[in-house]
Amino acid sequence: MVTKLRHLTALLAAALLTGALASAVQTQVSLSALLALGAPLTTPLWLITTLQDVATFGPVMTGIALVALLLAFTVAHLLLRLTRIQARTALLSLAAVAGLATAFALMRWVIPMPALPGTRGMPGYALMSLCALPAGLLYAQMTSPVRLAARAQRGLSAWREGAAAGVLALIPAALFAIAAPRAGAKPEPVDPASYAVQTVASGLNRPWSVAFLPDGRVLVTEMAGRLRTIARDGSTGDIALTGLPPIFHQGGVSGLMEVALDPDFASNARIYLTMGYGEPRANGTRLVSARLVHDRLEDVRVLFSATSKSTAGNNGGRLAFLGDGTLVLTVGDGNAQREEAQNRANHLGTVVRLTHYGQVPHDNPYAQRAGAAREIYSLGHRNAQGIAVDPENGELLVTEHGARGGDEVNRVVAGGNYGWPLITGGIDYPFARITPFQTLAGYEDPILDWTPSIAPAGLAIYRGALFPAWRGDLLVPALKERAVRRVMRDGQRITGEQLLLSELGERMRDVKVAPDGAIYVLTDGVDARLLRVTPAAAK
Repeated sequence: MVTKLRHLTALLAAALLTGALASAVQTQVSLSALLALGAPLTTPLWLITTLQDVATFGPVMTGIALVALLLAFTVAHLLLRLTRIQARTALLSLAAVAGLATAFALMRWVIPMPALPGTRGMPGYALMSLCALPAGLLYAQMTSPVRLAARAQRGLSAWREGAAAGVLALIPAALFAIAAPRAGAKPEPVDPASYAVQTVASGLNRPWSVAFLPDGRVLVTEMAGRLRTIARDGSTGDIALTGLPPIFHQGGVSGLMEVALDPDFASNARIYLTMGYGEPRANGTRLVSARLVHDRLEDVRVLFSATSKSTAGNNGGRLAFLGDGTLVLTVGDGNAQREEAQNRANHLGTVVRLTHYGQVPHDNPYAQRAGAAREIYSLGHRNAQGIAVDPENGELLVTEHGARGGDEVNRVVAGGNYGWPLITGGIDYPFARITPFQTLAGYEDPILDWTPSIAPAGLAIYRGALFPAWRGDLLVPALKERAVRRVMRDGQRITGEQLLLSELGERMRDVKVAPDGAIYVLTDGVDARLLRVTPAAAK
């Protein structure tokens, strides 16, 4: 029993050491990337950020290391028993490195987002894997036959070994409990008795966007590549997508996304669609227009294809029309390539501005700048999946997904830099710091941010007639929060927030305001619904 507990203590000590070292290495990789972008990092700030990551990401990394080292040491012990290998310490150390490297590789393959940003590049991947080397040495020393025999002669009790193992297990748990971010208070819900909810259609397969046809039908995109029509009575049809270029579809992260009608649809019958293009290791966001004639597409035109990226997530893909006859489209940062959101030479992490024919307006901020992508209107965005123009004042707003927190509402101005990944209120998914900065001179601050994350997937500005008290308010569908946030405003000043439809407990994908003032909401998933929300008195 004492020997087994000693091996457990050694394993926990090795995992704890690996977690601390790998956490520190990842922080150096992340901060070095920020430094290359011009972040004003001082030595004290660098040290503080490293220590914060050891406290919050270190426990997560310790858990990863524990599983990897357990498997690695098990294999190494089997080899020692079955072969005549004498280099016990070297074998255990190499096994530790190989086990951690394998764990990182599996995580990169299985998890679509960069779970460990430090392993995105080969130097970081190698350095973080090598963090298991001293852990292997430590484990080999603590479990060496000579040392175990000496401890047995001294008659050390199982109780002491068990206590040591318990303390080592409690260290990362205590650090995480103390340093992990706390959840904030949620807004109060809108009284469900004050509105009526009608299910217009159900059984939708990963719907993404809603648009309203003049004949009263609703267009709904499904990510697998289907454009559906839904009448007020719930009857459905399909638009024949003749001539549409191939759509890159991958689960709920890429596929057919936005649908929007041209402001002059009544005369030109033109609609716009956004979609993924490419393949898993080289894909991007594409904008297409076509004429909608007798429920089929004609005169299909590819207007814009954003810079390709190496992962399928963070596509952006929302579209809005400005009052000057141009359109704006959100493009995500590519997830694994977040620093590219500060690179003006490509479209990743931007809002682009085009004419309705896909041309670059001559007054775009970077239209005349050598080496810059001429389509860029603003940059420094992570993954803006909501965009809306206020018809009363022309204000352009976007909502953006943060990572773990740091979701934002931004007021977009020409040439504005919104700071990602140099500034954010969120942290990475495994609780590591993305940046120590929440604001910096020269970058635009959000008008509203949410931590913890609500996962804002769309945006509408309410200017309808059915809810007069809501005029000018923002409606933000939230995937994670499973509600629509009503952001109350007095002019452009935010005065409060409420939750709409939270009683349904469903992920919310899109929200649009119909011409009659009703609020249409798409829920998310493979069996989703289109909902119509009206005041209770208007049933």
